[in-house]
Amino acid sequence: MNQFRKIDSQLKAIAKEIGATLETTEGGHSINAVEVPKDKLAIRQIQWVDGPIGKAIIINQNFENGNFDLPNWDFFNIAWLQEGKTPAKGRPFWKKNLLTNIEFKKIETNIDQLLKQSLDNLKSIKKTDLKCR
Repeated sequence: MNQFRKIDSQLKAIAKEIGATLETTEGGHSINAVEVPKDKLAIRQIQWVDGPIGKAIIINQNFENGNFDLPNWDFFNIAWLQEGKTPAKGRPFWKKNLLTNIEFKKIETNIDQLLKQSLDNLKSIKKTDLKCR
């Protein structure tokens, strides 16, 4: 299952352009105490650090529909005060959902616009925009 085959080239190009890494984590996770089969979980995350702020563009599955074989998807941006590699609870944080609980096709169709909007969102983030959860 490679849901991302039609958009991976755009994701890789944006990551390279901004000096970021593209993470392609797959498999092994529990959602609402239900083990998701390793071959059913996929994510794409473009992550980088801009001064004191970590930033990421994330596409991941949303299993609210209860269907591990055909989950819906979320596309969102996050930023956090960089103190380690990943955002942690209590650390100043910001999140903006661009698409929530939608079919993957909508991401494929709008990927260029979503990436542009994400870069615009994240470019303008300042430390004062980050709030503790």
